[in-house]
Amino acid sequence: MIAAVYRGPGLMEIEEVKTPEIEDPEDILIRIKCSLICGTDIKTFRRGHHAFIPPVILGHEFAGEVVATGEKVKVCTAGDLVTLPPFLNCGDCYICQRGLFELCPNRTLLSNGSFAEYIKVSQSYAAAGMVKLSPDTNLEEAALSEPLACVINAVEDCDICLGDNVLVVGAGPMGLLNVLVSQLKGAGRVIVSEPVAHRREIAEKLGALAVDPTKQNLDEVVREVTKGRGVDALIIAVANTVVAESVLSLARPGGRVMLFGGFPGSSTLTLDPNLIHYKQVALLGSSGFTTRQFKQAAEIIMQKKINIGQMITHRFPLSEIKKAFALAMECEGLKICITCD
Repeated sequence: MIAAVYRGPGLMEIEEVKTPEIEDPEDILIRIKCSLICGTDIKTFRRGHHAFIPPVILGHEFAGEVVATGEKVKVCTAGDLVTLPPFLNCGDCYICQRGLFELCPNRTLLSNGSFAEYIKVSQSYAAAGMVKLSPDTNLEEAALSEPLACVINAVEDCDICLGDNVLVVGAGPMGLLNVLVSQLKGAGRVIVSEPVAHRREIAEKLGALAVDPTKQNLDEVVREVTKGRGVDALIIAVANTVVAESVLSLARPGGRVMLFGGFPGSSTLTLDPNLIHYKQVALLGSSGFTTRQFKQAAEIIMQKKINIGQMITHRFPLSEIKKAFALAMECEGLKICITCD
């Protein structure tokens, strides 16, 4: 099969690799229909990642079609349209036993990434995490189940309730998904701070109040919208400590601040401890998702509860994945889809 093989920072080649085969009676072979480039893929391509040792096939946001199964497989049949999470938690460790499944240190990973024509999974993996998609599901949108699940995890931790005012800093794909899920949870006014014009336009189309922080006073906008209180939830969806430090004071007393963007390893964040003590602002972090949240995300997409299609702005065939990565690294558009048909 054809696959995009990552061979180190800045190095990715289209290569012919061995096509997975049904070797065990519980094997499932899936033809990848579409796969999305995410922030982790870009970071890995730029500077490497401890979890992805070259040579390796990247990609983990995907949807596809079951094309073959072993004789003992009962959870799916050839022709089923599916999506799967890139990892499963063990359920037995100290962390899992405390309900923090998204932080499990003993994750089971997929056999290879999704920037390829095929992927093979076991029946046990599929039974735990696979979502069968309805025949009319848009597969590109279904591939957004993984990032949407990450956002569901963050918004749940923020405890966003009916009527809450929310500030999302950054209108990249994850920031905009935070807008959509906050609205789904019943948020009142969602404010988005974003310097890039085309991303502000999409935020406005999604119903958010978009602010250009290079030309507008974000503090004044927040105070006006919230009648001086500050926002109930502040979601920082950028990996910029200067920006993060500049907005921490915009949470109301007793509000929640979510650090959603993954910062570079050497980053430090300076904050006023009295913000935490006297205002009782909760400083939170969010990473990953649970299997429940992944399945919930896929259901939201299948039921068309949110307008998620606008997230995908560019499409490239697998053979042109290097062009796709070059575009992604320029921060042009939002989600870039790699098609395998």
